[in-house]
Amino acid sequence: MADLIGHGPLLNELKRLALSAEPPHAILLDGPESTGRTLLARCYAQLLNCLERENRPATELPCGECRPCRLIHEQKHADVIDLGIGDTLCHPRSGDSHDHDRARDIRICQVRGLIDLVSRYPLEARTRVITIDPAESMRPEAQNSLLKTLEEPPPHTALILLTSAPQDLLDTVLSRCRRLEVRPVPLSVVEAALLARGIRPEIAAEAAGQANGRPGLAIQLAEQPSLLEDRARLLERFAEVAAGGLKDRFAYADRLADRWRSDPSGVRKELATWDHFWERDLRIATEAGDRDAALAAANALKAIATCRDNLTANVIARAATELMVLSFPRRTLAEARTEEAVHA
Repeated sequence: MADLIGHGPLLNELKRLALSAEPPHAILLDGPESTGRTLLARCYAQLLNCLERENRPATELPCGECRPCRLIHEQKHADVIDLGIGDTLCHPRSGDSHDHDRARDIRICQVRGLIDLVSRYPLEARTRVITIDPAESMRPEAQNSLLKTLEEPPPHTALILLTSAPQDLLDTVLSRCRRLEVRPVPLSVVEAALLARGIRPEIAAEAAGQANGRPGLAIQLAEQPSLLEDRARLLERFAEVAAGGLKDRFAYADRLADRWRSDPSGVRKELATWDHFWERDLRIATEAGDRDAALAAANALKAIATCRDNLTANVIARAATELMVLSFPRRTLAEARTEEAVHA
């Protein structure tokens, strides 16, 4: 796929699986957001349904030209479905609550709809493909409802689960999926891809550096340079929080918790930016041989991951965000700006 940046070995593995005599009925793509998971899932759907499967070598697949490949690329194929937070495939029962407008998870009614759909033959595809994203947002009862379909899938259906938090999935779900890790893409590969798109060298370098191995984010930053400025301001604000006392940290945690109620997607993105903030510290400390600073940054990253898990598990938002910021090591603004200069 021309749009995919990096992941050559992983793409080859998907080709091997899709072209095997018995492709796995369920695949779990595990990795950070914006690393290319969605494009990999779409490519797998093309590989399963490409009309040139029997005529071309694996290196030339998917062809990208036949009707199924084109429809899947354009996200218009009737049998290739993205199931996410909202009302897609909702199959209500009497008495169910169906206010999906402010939903923060994939509900059991949607999984029931998925089960009903896969019991029927595809409209035109060789293999119907349903991508569940983010899979960790399925409630436990929704995950349990999916188990039988994962264990005894119809022969004409493939499920792809995308997740950045596999620890939030039931072990019984994980054990029924072929698990593939989607790792961050090397900075040089991301930067080269941006340059190939005609992005100015200075913007490409900055966007690739800020994206921290996530090509999707790098493209977004490069195509909207104002986002780079917004991100720089946000990182400056993070430096102030890290340098602040308890009052400043609690105030920030309260604001973040309040936002979780109305804008969970925005909070997830902010937590991802916190990841970048401390990953940069970890990298600089490691290169400098400062073990204490490296350990502190690693502990901060664990605190962010715990906060993300707690919010997903519906722990009281304020308790989750306060625990996170209290776990951050204290840094002075002078330290933060010195690291900014080193990073630049």
